[in-house]
Amino acid sequence: MSGTRVGAQSRALVIIFGLLCLLLQSEEAHHGTEYVVGDDKGWDLYPEVSNWGKDKHFKAGDVLVFKYSNPLFSVAAVDAKGYQSCSAKGHLKKLYNSGHDHVVLNKGQNYFICNVIDYCGYGMRIAVHAE
Repeated sequence: MSGTRVGAQSRALVIIFGLLCLLLQSEEAHHGTEYVVGDDKGWDLYPEVSNWGKDKHFKAGDVLVFKYSNPLFSVAAVDAKGYQSCSAKGHLKKLYNSGHDHVVLNKGQNYFICNVIDYCGYGMRIAVHAE
């Protein structure tokens, strides 16, 4: 009888261990690498911001951190047409305006523009591909 009990306890421990491994694996998939958009300069109007990220390899689940202190700035997650036209109107997926926004990348193309009129046209936008 004690052998049956030990066997059942061993199976229960194996099942619990397996479930914990799956849970940890799932947590890792949801928390990717964090990248500060614009690096030290942050999300601001300067020529290099539109080229930021072109030398990086992003994965779905990675997090972009948009840091900005100007209260007029915002980050608009838009579709491809919104990115091309520099307009969130009719193309907005989500608007961020905390000054320290954390955005989880989806698989495929991710588009972001500054929602201040003309700033996107001056280059305050990025397109990021996540695998």
